[in-house]
Amino acid sequence: MKTAACLATLSAVLCSSVHGAEPVHTNMAGNVGCAGYLKARAERKTAPFEFWLSGYLTGLATYDKKINRIPKLELANGETGILLLERYCKMHPQETFQVAAREMARTVFYGEGR
Repeated sequence: MKTAACLATLSAVLCSSVHGAEPVHTNMAGNVGCAGYLKARAERKTAPFEFWLSGYLTGLATYDKKINRIPKLELANGETGILLLERYCKMHPQETFQVAAREMARTVFYGEGR
């Protein structure tokens, strides 16, 4: 499985190419602009973003008991979260994936996004 192989060598391997020849390292996916995320989504090369988002949500859940609930985390990591990210990025293509993830998390966990 391609995703499993990428995960196994997360720190050393590039998982995807988003900006033409510019690879996106998994730990840097949060800094990629929403336009880059949407391009990766269209090309079905979102593994770095998925891994980054999983780590981001894990970090949030570590510090907030309201977030650390399996049903909410499944929503954020699942289709609901992806659709919210996509919608936010289409409306704000100049923002980073990190900002989109923060707004998605606010919506899923607290019911209040921008």
